Order: sequence, then C-alpha cells, then structure tokens
Amino acid sequence: MDYSLVKIREENILALRSFLLEGPDAWVPLQEEMQSSDETAAGHMSLLFGAFEVAVRRRFAPNYTVGQIVRLVADLRITLGEDADEVNPIIAEDMIRRAVDAPPLKADVPDDLTATVNAQVCILLYLVGEADFDRAGLEQFIDETTAYTEQWLAARQSEQAEQR
Repeated sequence: MDYSLVKIREENILALRSFLLEGPDAWVPLQEEMQSSDETAAGHMSLLFGAFEVAVRRRFAPNYTVGQIVRLVADLRITLGEDADEVNPIIAEDMIRRAVDAPPLKADVPDDLTATVNAQVCILLYLVGEADFDRAGLEQFIDETTAYTEQWLAARQSEQAEQR
C-alpha cells in the first residue's frame, strides 16, 4: 500500500461518526465509494484502526493487567451471545495487547484478515458503548482519533520515503 496517497478527509470523519453512532450498517450505503480506490478504502480503514487504538488505550492505559484484557474479551463474547464466535479470543486479545504495547501472546495468533477486522469492529463498538459518550465526548473521541490516525499515517509515509 502506498501510504503517501492516503489522506484523512472530511468524508472519512463523517463515515466514522456514522459508524460509531449506528454501527456497521451505517457503512452499507458507502461501500461503493469506499471500494472506489485503494486509497479511499485505506482512508476509511485507517481511521477505523485509529479509533480502535484510541478506544483501547483510553480503556487500558496507562495501567492495566493482562487479566483485565482477558476479562474484556470474555465480557465482549458474553455480550455477543450466539454471535460470540464472530470474535476469535486469541486475535482479540493479541490486538488489544499490541495497542497497549503489552508483551505478545505466547500462543500462535491466526493470520486471518476477516477475523481481525471482526474483532477490531466488535471491540471498538463495545468500548464506545461502554464509554457511553455524550455528543461532546463523541466529538472529542473523533478528534483524538483523527489526530492519532494522521500521526500514524505520517509515520507510515515517512517509513516508505526512507525505503525509496
């Protein structure tokens, strides 16, 4: 992926806001637009990744225990009920550990993009629901997510520039 072409635009921020308020169904009408180019899709997915990272870090940083991470994954799966299998617990725990710079799992983590995105979305929506943002809190979260994502993209762009 050529990150030099990826920018966070207002449309990405509006899509994230809709996603956080309405869930994944909010993106159904946007699918054609999101798939119009790799860079457009990357803008949306980068912001989703940033939202996940910010939500996890808010929930667990600066102090956390591995037990709290495991408990969150278990609580999430309990909340999902019959859909609990949508979240692979090993992938979910690994993603949270990476977000807070915790020691990696000793178990082999499956390399499954669909399972990773499912876990990311479910964890993000669970944490947003848990935070119970008011309007101002949601806007602050989106602003923080946008800033984090722009910094993350700038770092990827810098890495790519150095490799050229």
